[in-house]
Amino acid sequence: MKRHKLVLSSLLMLCLLLSSIAWTPWGAIYGSARDERSVGDQAVDKEISLSIKKSMADKDGEKALQIHVYCFLKHVYLIGAINDTAFQSFAIKTAKATQDVKKVTNYFVKESDTTADDLKITAKVRAALIAEGDLSATQIEQETMNGEVVLLGMVRSKKDAQLAIKTARGVDGVRKVTSFMIPSN
Repeated sequence: MKRHKLVLSSLLMLCLLLSSIAWTPWGAIYGSARDERSVGDQAVDKEISLSIKKSMADKDGEKALQIHVYCFLKHVYLIGAINDTAFQSFAIKTAKATQDVKKVTNYFVKESDTTADDLKITAKVRAALIAEGDLSATQIEQETMNGEVVLLGMVRSKKDAQLAIKTARGVDGVRKVTSFMIPSN
């Protein structure tokens, strides 16, 4: 059993490494440098989120794509546009049962046909966050579903979180902004 856990942990860490460098050769280093968490906390959080995502994909790969899994300091966030309440419940139960998880927060909206509009809103919000000079936008993850923007991540301060919310609300097409940002101080 210990060997199985060691192999699984090693595979998850390899996935973490590969996913970090997929976009740029310096992705793993830059990702760690810009994050408010320690490298050890990032690794644990990534292992947790990958484990949950794998369990969801094993149950139903298509539905698993509808739920995004984020983890910050062992707090899991399940974000998605999915109508299947049974799969929502499965995802929540799986996250709660995952080793080291301290808390699970879910934010589900109804599925809709707004993908193209949501992609445009996502791009506009990302651009607005980056253009905001007083904000470290690279620390903020976002999901857009039905015109609703969800902001997640570890930010430097409450001021940064408030500024990100204000910036996202100012983007044309945004109907609602929900924040799960965690100030580090």
